Amino acid sequence: MSSSTPDRPELRAGLRRSLWAAMADVYGHRWTSSYGDNPDEGAALTWGKVLADLSPQQLAEGLAYCGKSANPWPPTLPEFRAACLGIPELHAVRAELVAHLRPGSGSPSAFARLVWSHLDGFRWRVADAATGDRMLREAYDAARQHVMGGGALPEPSAGAIEEEKREPKPASPEVVEATFRKLDEILGADAGPEEESAA
Repeated sequence: MSSSTPDRPELRAGLRRSLWAAMADVYGHRWTSSYGDNPDEGAALTWGKVLADLSPQQLAEGLAYCGKSANPWPPTLPEFRAACLGIPELHAVRAELVAHLRPGSGSPSAFARLVWSHLDGFRWRVADAATGDRMLREAYDAARQHVMGGGALPEPSAGAIEEEKREPKPASPEVVEATFRKLDEILGADAGPEEESAA
């Protein structure tokens, strides 16, 4: 009885072998000691099943991420899948959201917009550091799970941070005049006794 499950898609054998060799090139003994050196058995078959829905381009993006990462240790399978799907790390999303809240910043990435859609932006901005970090982590985890499970990233308008920004509306001339009259009354009332005492 075969242990393989024919109804479950897998990476083509050639693609799986190429991925395994490339990861061994990047990480050397750390890769083979963690996952084995045979691309046709064990962990390699599991990786092949979990990554089966990804395109060669996405796998290449995951490899490029590994090559540029400062972490000398190989990623876990979920970490590699996240890299293939273009999911940035939490610190990068935090920096992007903070930068975007400044005037004149560019449009946030699709993933940052997805995180923002899971976040109460006002409460996050006014929260203390610990609470803000927890809120952002929860929103990031929800967005990450959505994408890892095959969910789509939002279109540019969906969950856009720009919707949170409100331009101040100038007061009408009547309101301005009434406000100045009120101020004159208040200041005049305060100034009156001082003027009388000075006389």
